[in-house]
Amino acid sequence: MGTWYAKSLDEYIRIIDIISRRQKVADEKNVLWFRGNEQTDFYYYLEPNIYRKISSGKETHFENSKKTYGTLWLKEEYRYQHFAARNYDKIQNMPESMIEWQEVMQHYYSKTRLMDWSESAIVALNFALEAYVDPREDHEISYRRRHNAPVIWVLNPVKLNKMVYECFKDCPDLIRNAMKVLRKNDIQKIITEIKKHEELYFLLDKNESAGVNGIVSLSGLEFLRKSYAGSLRQAIKDRSFNPFFYLLLRYYSDGLAVETDQLTPLAIIHPHHSERIHEQKGAFTIFPYYAAENGKNARVHPFAMEFMPRCKSCLDKIVVMDSIGMARQLKEIGVKRSHLYPEMEIVTKDFECV
Repeated sequence: MGTWYAKSLDEYIRIIDIISRRQKVADEKNVLWFRGNEQTDFYYYLEPNIYRKISSGKETHFENSKKTYGTLWLKEEYRYQHFAARNYDKIQNMPESMIEWQEVMQHYYSKTRLMDWSESAIVALNFALEAYVDPREDHEISYRRRHNAPVIWVLNPVKLNKMVYECFKDCPDLIRNAMKVLRKNDIQKIITEIKKHEELYFLLDKNESAGVNGIVSLSGLEFLRKSYAGSLRQAIKDRSFNPFFYLLLRYYSDGLAVETDQLTPLAIIHPHHSERIHEQKGAFTIFPYYAAENGKNARVHPFAMEFMPRCKSCLDKIVVMDSIGMARQLKEIGVKRSHLYPEMEIVTKDFECV
């Protein structure tokens, strides 16, 4: 994981170009995702908001003993019920699965196992410098500007998902635990195939489009799983339903619990259910249900991506050194806060507060 420092928009773009070339795997075409934070990682770690709570501007964490499968499942379920009940009439395109609901909930500030990323480096920079791009002048904006220490995280999503595949190769028990619908000899065949035939289950073809290679849509996989209905077991057995995709559904959608060193977060795309998600060029990483870390070896932030050994090689961090100057450059090229939040109220404030 590299740390970079940008003092201007030109330097920011130049750093991304360097990161892109460094993150490239062999002859593969490259794709990067970006996440902008107003605060440095001293205040804000790369972990989902359901794992943390914010109090008085400082981040505190739930006790490890509370970070159990049952507790997290219950937190998600209650939030889904309330969000769906109170916003049902406001959703433009109705979600068709629980994972789609979570994707919508994440964009409207509900706590989930998801983390937002953007396919656009400019969108991420806009988020990191939002307090300066925002034309309003009030106490909240002034406070955010005084405490602004922006950082942009850069992720190689294909490389991250290849790490997920490697996790299943390295830990056959993950496969056995998720494939209990099959007989033991059928499970063993899948374990062997996943180890030996990566090209069958996780495509990394240099001639394939970088935009589709190795990046999945869990909502699309949910739809595919439903289409098999009563024949799912046979579909997995005869490989008409990709066993690797089934494993992803079991751990990231259904929520089988794992240890933090067993499985990394997964990079996913999703349907654009609103104009906001579309404008933000939204993408996600989704975290599995991590079991609690207990005892003297438990880490302070065990669920943060930057502290996961397998994730470090997929990440880079760009620290903004001149917030005022780079925000001015963004505004000079036409970037506005309403590009993040295209609702009428925000659009109006953009021109009324100039």
